[in-house]
Amino acid sequence: MNIEQLGDIIQRYLDGTATDKEKDWVRQWLQERPEDHSSLEPEHRQAVETRLWQSFTDRTDWKPSPSRSIPIYRNWLAYAAAIAVLVACAFWLNASVQRSPSSHPQTITALPGSHKKVTLPDSSVVYLFPGATITLPEDYNDKDRRIALSGRVFFEVKPDPARPFEVSAGKMVTRVLGTSFEITAADSLLASVTVRTGKVGVHYDARPLAELTPGKRLRLHTQHNDFTIDDVNAALLCEWWNNGMVFKQAPLSEVVQSLSAWYNVPIVITHAKWKQETVTIRIRDQSCHEAVSLLSGTLGFRFKKEHDRIIIY
Repeated sequence: MNIEQLGDIIQRYLDGTATDKEKDWVRQWLQERPEDHSSLEPEHRQAVETRLWQSFTDRTDWKPSPSRSIPIYRNWLAYAAAIAVLVACAFWLNASVQRSPSSHPQTITALPGSHKKVTLPDSSVVYLFPGATITLPEDYNDKDRRIALSGRVFFEVKPDPARPFEVSAGKMVTRVLGTSFEITAADSLLASVTVRTGKVGVHYDARPLAELTPGKRLRLHTQHNDFTIDDVNAALLCEWWNNGMVFKQAPLSEVVQSLSAWYNVPIVITHAKWKQETVTIRIRDQSCHEAVSLLSGTLGFRFKKEHDRIIIY
């Protein structure tokens, strides 16, 4: 993310118009990229620090002592960046998730352009695709293990028959005991579940859809309330952090959405006919421009770079 893009998100954060995901990015950016913090304009930096400090006082009921003078309180703002990092770490974005449950659900987000590996309290391992988010309730791993997600996430679930593992993505719910699988739910109209090992049960709107075994992928089309199941190379398809991105008969709109998150570059399809064109392709070491060029050579569309984004037409 360049400084101009970051500045736009910061401005929306300060205006109160940022999405929940953008708010998470700001907080996590302060935690993970402290060296970039100084790149903000002074007025932006102080405003962000002040807003995060206010969030801290609101959530902890902390108030400055009446005996302290106004100048002393203002001194807090001079080092609010350090406090903001601690606040973000304590309340939102402790990626290791190795501490005891907090008093609020915990949200973990992979920043645009970078994936994240997280070990959960039950020793299950989660890989978040760039831009993906998972949310854990405060009682995670007490009687059960429930997670909500948005985006693309791969799970290696620690077997525990006494505590079923359940992932919700909108109205789609996936239940397992111990297995490895991937869920993609970045689009409200299309979601998928791919199983690498074990067995997974998929439900939608409280209705059972299917039980999937290794090498099976369920693609749910919520707009038409139907789904398909096909055979895939799950080992290759799911391990994008090692093998690069592999797509099998995927709509170009889905591929472009993944590329945009992976490279942190906006990619727009302006011609409707290209959005549902399907493609089987592997993207590994290419740059964003090279990846789009490879897609162009396969499908035949044209594209151009316009400012900081790529236009497909």
